[in-house]
Amino acid sequence: MGAFNTRGAATLFFAMLSLLCATAARADDAPVSYAKLTEGLTPQHGLFTVWRKDGKVMLELSPSQLNHDFILSVVPGNGLGGYFMLAGAGDYYSPRIVRFVKQDDKVSILYPNTNFVAPAGSPDANAVEDQTAKSVVGVSKVLATDDKSGDVVIEATPLLSDVMDLGDALKAALGNPEPGKLYHLDSDRSYFGPTKSFPDNTLVDVRQTWTSDDASIVDNVIDPRAIEFRIDYNFIEPPNDKDYMPRLADDRVGYFSTAQLDFGTDKYTSRQRRYILRWNMQKTDPNAAMSPAKHPMVFYMSNTIPYRYRDAIRRACLEWNKAFLPLGISDAVQVKDQPNDPNWDADDVRYSVLRWLTESNSGGFLEAQFFWDPRTGQQFRTGVVFDADYVAFGYFEKPYYVDPTTAKSFSARERMAEIDKHNQAAFAAIALQVLGDWPGGDVPQSYINDFLMDGTLHEVGHDMGFQHNYIAMQAYTPAQLRDRAFTSKNGVATTVMAYNPVNLWPRGQSNGTLFMDTIGPYDYWLIHWGYAPIRGARTPEDELPTLRGWASQTSNPLYRFASDEDVSWGNAHAIDPRVNQFSLSNDMLGWAKMQMNIARTVMSKLDSRFPSAGHPFEDERGAFQFAFGQYRRFAFMTEHFIGGEYLSRAHAGDPGAPKPLAPVSRNDEVAAWKTLDQYLFSDSAFRLSPATLNRLTYQEFSPLNGGPWAYDPPDRHDEPVVDAIGALQGRVLGTLFQPLRLQRIDDLAVRSTPGSTMSISDLFNWAQDSVYGDLRGRNLSNVPLLRRNLQARYTRLLITLALTPPKGTPSDGQALARAKLVSLSGTLRGALDSNALDDISRAHLALLQSQVSLALAGRKPGM
Repeated sequence: MGAFNTRGAATLFFAMLSLLCATAARADDAPVSYAKLTEGLTPQHGLFTVWRKDGKVMLELSPSQLNHDFILSVVPGNGLGGYFMLAGAGDYYSPRIVRFVKQDDKVSILYPNTNFVAPAGSPDANAVEDQTAKSVVGVSKVLATDDKSGDVVIEATPLLSDVMDLGDALKAALGNPEPGKLYHLDSDRSYFGPTKSFPDNTLVDVRQTWTSDDASIVDNVIDPRAIEFRIDYNFIEPPNDKDYMPRLADDRVGYFSTAQLDFGTDKYTSRQRRYILRWNMQKTDPNAAMSPAKHPMVFYMSNTIPYRYRDAIRRACLEWNKAFLPLGISDAVQVKDQPNDPNWDADDVRYSVLRWLTESNSGGFLEAQFFWDPRTGQQFRTGVVFDADYVAFGYFEKPYYVDPTTAKSFSARERMAEIDKHNQAAFAAIALQVLGDWPGGDVPQSYINDFLMDGTLHEVGHDMGFQHNYIAMQAYTPAQLRDRAFTSKNGVATTVMAYNPVNLWPRGQSNGTLFMDTIGPYDYWLIHWGYAPIRGARTPEDELPTLRGWASQTSNPLYRFASDEDVSWGNAHAIDPRVNQFSLSNDMLGWAKMQMNIARTVMSKLDSRFPSAGHPFEDERGAFQFAFGQYRRFAFMTEHFIGGEYLSRAHAGDPGAPKPLAPVSRNDEVAAWKTLDQYLFSDSAFRLSPATLNRLTYQEFSPLNGGPWAYDPPDRHDEPVVDAIGALQGRVLGTLFQPLRLQRIDDLAVRSTPGSTMSISDLFNWAQDSVYGDLRGRNLSNVPLLRRNLQARYTRLLITLALTPPKGTPSDGQALARAKLVSLSGTLRGALDSNALDDISRAHLALLQSQVSLALAGRKPGM
C-alpha cells in the first residue's frame, strides 16, 4: 500500500470544514420565522417596535413604513465636558429625510435627494427621481417577516458606523491636531446602548469608542486614549399638521431657511426655493379677534435647572408672547415644569425641553436646539441648553477670546460668540465693581438673572426660526441708550437676536437698562412677517406679493437685517462697519472710544478692588485680562471703517432704499485711523502701572496650570503684556493689509468720486506715519520697547508685501510696499545720525536698516 498522503488529507479536511462553515453561515443568514425570532423577547412599542437579543438591536417595520419618509436626527448624547463638543448639538448633522427601501431579503436605509423637487406624479418628478442620486446610510438583512401583518424585522447594525461624521467633528473641536493625534472609531469596542420607542419617535443609542495613540489634547477624561460617545439616532414621524403651509424666504428678512431646487416651474430666473424655518403658530379660532394658539410652543423646564435661575428663564420664554398678541394669538409660548411622572421622558420628541449642562472648560454659552422638516421648514421640537459657566461671575478666571468666524458650523460660531457674550458681561461686572457702583463688591444675583434673561430671549428667538441680526445695535442714539424709560420699553437694540453688549456708560452719566430684557421692535416685526396669516393665500406663491411688501420696509433702521456672513471680518469678507457684535449706538466710533477709555480706567484701578482679602492674586490677573480683552475688541472694531462700504439688502423700488453699496467717507476713515493711532499705535496708547503688572500672577490651582486634573504651569509667572499688545497691533495691521481689503480699497478708485473716500496710498501713508513718525524727530534718543516691537512687525509686513505678496494682493499693494521701504530707508538713515540714541534703540534701527536694504536688493532677510 502506498504512503499516506497527509497533504491531500489535510486539504480534504479543510475543504469539508469550509463547506460546513459556509452551510452554517447560510443557515444563520437565512430568515427565521417571526415567532421564533421574537420568542421570549420583550418588545418596545412605539413608532417602530424595537427588539433586542444577544447585544443586537432589531427594528420592526410595517409595510406602510417601507418607502415612507421619516426624519432622522443624529446627535451626540454626551459631550467631552468642554471643547465645544456637547450633548444634543445638532450642527454636526442637520435633520434629514430617511427611507427604508426593501429589495428581496435586504432593506436599504437611504437618504432621498430632497434638494431636488417637483410636483408629485408629474413628468418633472419622474425626471427628478430618475436622475438624482440617493445617499446610503447602510443595508440591513431581513431577519424575519410576520406573515400576518407583513412586518419585517431588520438589524440596526449600520447605525454602529460613523453616520454623523463624528471623526471630523472631533478633529475640528480639538483644533485640527496632527494626523497622529486624530481620533478614530474602534468598531470592536462599539455597541448598542439603551433604546426607546415613543408614539412619534424611536431612539437608538449607540456607544462608540473613539481612540487615539496620542491623545494629549483632551485632559478631562480618565484615559483620553479611548473615549466613549453616546450617539443618539432619532427616527421621527414627520409632523402631519394638515393646516401648515410653508412660507417662502426673503433675503431681506432674518429667518433660517431650507433650500431646494424646484423643477416644477420655469417661471423664475433661479430654481432655488427657500422655505423659512418656523413653528406652526396660528389661532385656534381663525375668526376670533383673540384666540389661544392652536399649536403652542410648550417648553418643559428640566429638573436639572437650578431653582435660582428658573424665574429668569421662565420670564424670558414668556416674553415672546407679546409679539404674538398683535396677531391675535394668545398663550403662544408656554413653560411647564418637568412632571413628576416616570413615564415622562425628555427624549420623547413631543416635548421641547430646557436643559442645564455642567462642563469643565466650555467658557459659558447657551444654545438653541430645534428640529425641523427639511422639506417644508416646519419646526416641531425646540429647546435651549444652558451651560452652567454662562452665569459664573463669582470668580474671574482666564477669559476665552475667540473668533467666531473661524468656526465651520453655525452652532460652533454660536457657542464661541456666547463665550464672548459672557466675557462682555464679566468685564462690565468688573467695571461696576472697580468704578464703585457696587459698593459691596459682589456681583448681585439680579445682574446675573438679567444677563440670563437676555441670553434666553436670544435663544428662544432662534427657536422661532430667527437668524442673528448684527446691524440692529446701530439704530439708537446715545441719548436713547442712556434713557432707562426708553430702553425698558424698546431694549438696548432693535432685537434680541444681536449680540448686544452690556449698556455700560462712564460713571456720572445716566444709564439705561444694562441688558436686553425685552423683545425689540424688529422682533415684533419679524414675528409678524413670518407668522401673520395672509388671507386668501392657498399656496406659498400666493403669499409672495404681501410678503415682498412687508419686506420692503427693511430700509427702516428699526427693521434692517445683517447676519453672520456680514461679520466675517477675519477674512475681509465683511465690509459694513455698522455691522458688529457687541457695539451699541449710531455713533460706533464714539462708542468704541468710550469703551476703550472705560477699559483703561478699569486697568488702572484694579488694585483698589482686586483681589479680595483671602483670595489669590490671579483674581486680579483674570480681571485684567477681561479689561484688556474689551480694549482689544474695540480696537478691532475701529479698523472696520478703513476701506469699508455700507451695504444694503434692499430690493429695487423699496421705499427709502439706499444704494446697494456706498463707500465710507474719507472723513470717517480719517477719524477711524486717528482713533487707531491714539489707542493702538502711539507710544502713549498703553500706559500701564508697573505696580499693577507686578501683581498679575497665577495660582497653583489655576486653569492656566492645565485645568483641575493636570499640572502644566505656563512658562511665565507674570502676565505677558508686551506680547499681548504686540499681538494685538500685529493682528490689526495684518487685517488692514489683507489682499481682499487691499483689492477693495484699490477698486474704490473707479467706483467713487476722487477724494470722497480713501485710496490705497492713504492706507500706506497713514500706517507709515503712525509706525515710524517718531523716528523723524530731532535729537532722537530712545525708541521704547512697544514701539520697537511695532516697527519690527510692520517692517516685516512691508517686506513680505514687496517680495512675496500673498495671493490676491493687488500690484498697487506690492508697488506701494516697496516705495514705503525706500522711504523707510531714508528715515532710518536720518534717525541713526542722532548722537543721542541709546544702545538698544541704535541696534534696533540698524537691524531694520539691514533688513530694508536686503529687501530693496531683492533678497528676503532672515526674520
